[in-house]
Amino acid sequence: MASNADTATSFEVEPAAPVPRRTRASIINSSTRMRSLYRASVTAAVAMQDDAFAKAMKAEAEDFGEDTVAKITSFEAIANFVIGCIGAGIVVFPKVMALNGWGLALTLIGVSAFVCFETGRLIIASCELAEMCSGARKGTITNYEDIASAAYGTAGKTVLAIVKNSYAIGALFVYTVLLVESFHSFLEPIVSEGVVRWLLVFPIILLLSMIVNLKQLAKVAPLGTAAVFAQCAAICIGCLVITVNGKILYEVLMEKVIKSPLLKAALIMSKEAIIQTNPTWSFMVFDLFQIGSALSVFVFGFDGIVNLPSIRGQMSDPSELPNALRTGFFIVAGFCIVVMVCGYWGFGNWVTDNVITGMAQFAEGFVCLFSVVASVGVTINLLISYPLIFFTVISFFESVAKGSLAVPLSKVNIACRAALALFMIVVGLLFESPKDVISLVSAIFGSCLSIFFPLALFYKLRAQAKSIGHNLDVVPTWRMVAHGGVALCGAIAMLFGFINELQNMIGEKKQGPGPGLKGILPKP
Repeated sequence: MASNADTATSFEVEPAAPVPRRTRASIINSSTRMRSLYRASVTAAVAMQDDAFAKAMKAEAEDFGEDTVAKITSFEAIANFVIGCIGAGIVVFPKVMALNGWGLALTLIGVSAFVCFETGRLIIASCELAEMCSGARKGTITNYEDIASAAYGTAGKTVLAIVKNSYAIGALFVYTVLLVESFHSFLEPIVSEGVVRWLLVFPIILLLSMIVNLKQLAKVAPLGTAAVFAQCAAICIGCLVITVNGKILYEVLMEKVIKSPLLKAALIMSKEAIIQTNPTWSFMVFDLFQIGSALSVFVFGFDGIVNLPSIRGQMSDPSELPNALRTGFFIVAGFCIVVMVCGYWGFGNWVTDNVITGMAQFAEGFVCLFSVVASVGVTINLLISYPLIFFTVISFFESVAKGSLAVPLSKVNIACRAALALFMIVVGLLFESPKDVISLVSAIFGSCLSIFFPLALFYKLRAQAKSIGHNLDVVPTWRMVAHGGVALCGAIAMLFGFINELQNMIGEKKQGPGPGLKGILPKP
């Protein structure tokens, strides 16, 4: 019988081939794609990031043999913030300028940028204070809920989660309205808006609502990011080359009338009267309710600040975030201003609530190309962004639910997802324009998330840190006065923005300086 030693030497086992590991560069690229995917939605999407997404990213890294996701640089933090703020909601900015005048609108967007930049700084400072109070290392605070929990305990975390997810549901309303408008712009001569809503958009969002894993969308992340910038570029170029005058309006009007049952109206209308109805460009139209509405819309455009704790937690050096935030705000504000000015320059007070809709109505010749590119870009952006926000909302419901409702794609869970998709379609019938939805949602929930909560959390955590013996620099008097002004802006946006959109919904208040295209063109 052979000895154990002989047996060991007679059977040589080849060493196992080393398992190929992903390089650090490839892991960074992959995780960056996922971050970009999540942040490429219309404004509100990034603000909705939660633990479910963080776990998905961690699982992605672990699949590659890494325990955690690679840290990001300051440049990547700027890119993530910019992509997160700029989205489909920017299509309503030219209408805001038309309702307030270009001088007042530029002032209001500047005020909104300052307000959100300051509250963004407070969110970053609150992260540091929360870590100081808990004795945790720098970068431990990774989401907005962690700050609320450190300041106000479980109750604060619950309130913030409810407001955040309510805001997310409001963002879904915005996306639903925009999707209906986008698809209808392609099919308007053939089918009605109701057919598009129920036979096209509803099946699409029903399908998108069944997403259970964010990694399922990872491959289309670059497409979503490219669509955002293509959409904005097409709006700017298209609006600058469109010539709006009475002649074009008359031709568009007559064409629509002749194709409609209102043919007799064409015999009554005076061509000269229509030609004399020229668009106007106002410097200032003072209306406190419209000012509140404008502030709420612009705050919606900067709501990426709510995602700053997550970006900070992913940075290799969290101390670089304040400078990155400053750079990101300059880029976002500049982008929004350019799109808003170009849209208003092209149409004046005739600009539609969704500027792309107006481009489609006035496009002639090669300008049609810009209209199509803008429509396709916003549609792609919406189709990618919608499931991201829906995923966050349904994940929240599943986290607090019990039984089969908490199991993704169980029969009860599918029914819940379908009911939520149907709810989006039905509620969308209450709003005629995406601007109304954005203003209403941002006035109620956006003001809390982007203005009031950062102020409350910052001063609460400062008091808490002082009470346990930490020495903190005194907040200068001028900055405290500035914080009072920030709170006042939030109150104006919340109160007057909400009242303005409520009045618009019930038809008690006429909207804006001038009729706009919807008031001039008959329905087909």
